[in-house]
Amino acid sequence: MKKAVIIIGLTLCLYGSRAQVFISSSSKISFSAETSMENIEAKNVKSSSMLNTKANQLVFQIPIRAFKFEKNLMEEHFNENYLESEKYPKASFNGNINEDVDLSKDGTYEVTATGKLLIHGVEKERTLSGIIIKRGNEISVAGEFKIMLADHQIKIPKVVIANIPEEIDVKVSVVYKPYEKKK
Repeated sequence: MKKAVIIIGLTLCLYGSRAQVFISSSSKISFSAETSMENIEAKNVKSSSMLNTKANQLVFQIPIRAFKFEKNLMEEHFNENYLESEKYPKASFNGNINEDVDLSKDGTYEVTATGKLLIHGVEKERTLSGIIIKRGNEISVAGEFKIMLADHQIKIPKVVIANIPEEIDVKVSVVYKPYEKKK
């Protein structure tokens, strides 16, 4: 996790121009899964993200304990038994936008980003799709994708296997502001 913080810091230092680096300290990430027993949903509004438009780089830092559930017991099981948030406190994505998008112009752009998704201490190369919307000085990103629990070695006890699906739907919504160096 320190690696991703260092990457964000270095990127901000190297590409610190206002027109190139955009940040968000309250990215919204949610996940859901439906089973015959109950629906599982959690939201996280404490994730941070950086978008470097010159390098087409996209970085996310996601604190696992910041996911909030409707039921406290579900949240406790998520942190202690499944994601082991004491051992793996953060998830991250560090990738690059594949399309050549001119974000100096307002518009809506369908994009993909390829990079490393780190969850539960297991890093996987992924290509994720989404939409970038540029309006004035603001850029927003929205996307949806699926995560297979087995891909990140997240084990589900046999006792509750019917209650937790093997695939989780993830939604991401971020509003970026231009990065400004503190004086």
